[in-house]
Amino acid sequence: MKSSFPRRFAALALLAALSGCGKNETAAQPAAEAAAKHEENIVTLTKENLARITLTTEAVARGSLGMTLKAVGRVGENLNKTAKVTSTLEGRLIKLNFDLNQSVKAGEVVGLVQTPELLGKPLELRAPIDGSITERKSTVGELIDKDTEIYTISDPADLWVLAEIKERDIAAVHVGQDAAFSVLAYPSETFHGKVVLLGNRVEAESRTLEVRIEVNNADGRLKPGMFADVEIATTALQDVLVISDTALQTLEDEQIVFVALSDAKFEKRVVKTGLEQRGRVQVLDGLKEGERVVTEGSFILKSELLKGELGEE
Repeated sequence: MKSSFPRRFAALALLAALSGCGKNETAAQPAAEAAAKHEENIVTLTKENLARITLTTEAVARGSLGMTLKAVGRVGENLNKTAKVTSTLEGRLIKLNFDLNQSVKAGEVVGLVQTPELLGKPLELRAPIDGSITERKSTVGELIDKDTEIYTISDPADLWVLAEIKERDIAAVHVGQDAAFSVLAYPSETFHGKVVLLGNRVEAESRTLEVRIEVNNADGRLKPGMFADVEIATTALQDVLVISDTALQTLEDEQIVFVALSDAKFEKRVVKTGLEQRGRVQVLDGLKEGERVVTEGSFILKSELLKGELGEE
């Protein structure tokens, strides 16, 4: 009687081989699905596409962002750099040497007052500080008393913005914080200053506190009396990943960006974002430092991605 061992061994070997093939196919399936899924997120542009559109990229970088507090305010003169020209004697104003907006130097004679106390010699009115004439309150020939205000002189290069902060927000504002503001005359521009003083009294009716912001106005474009929309940076996030908000697109309730893999190939990436400030957005997840995201032209890539998905269907 012949032994059945060789045949049993061959059958076991065949079963093992078939079983191994099944395992390899099972292991390869998720990898293939992942690769296919990755390809679905890729947008590849042709040379013709690239010639017709403009794409701009920027690197994902670390930076700082701050939470801001919004308030209304007004531009005013810096009273620490403002002075009044007054007469110390009674008499008649016989001459004014400067008009509104003219610059004067400290010590310059700005006007003359005829007074009997000086026995025919006019009293010279001198500028107490350098600056510009912001107010002229008297006219030649006018009879004036002691302490009558003739001129107001102020330095137009240094101004204040006086912001009204709501009572509930007072604890968030401190001296030294950065502030930004816009005015109606230049709606597309942002001006900057620093908080230098908080008021000591809450207004009874409005329940607001006045906050003083010091502003450089070397170009002279800001004028006292302008209304200002103010934002004070109250809390800063340091060393966080940030990108431009123009890189973000919305797709099916998700925020996405397109990462440049090459000059013509871009990957859709779902991102989680955090704080947003003045066009910059914190990235919490989905991107790494140094990766380049599309800013200008990201909407076009979104359209190409959707076009490809519709084509597949």
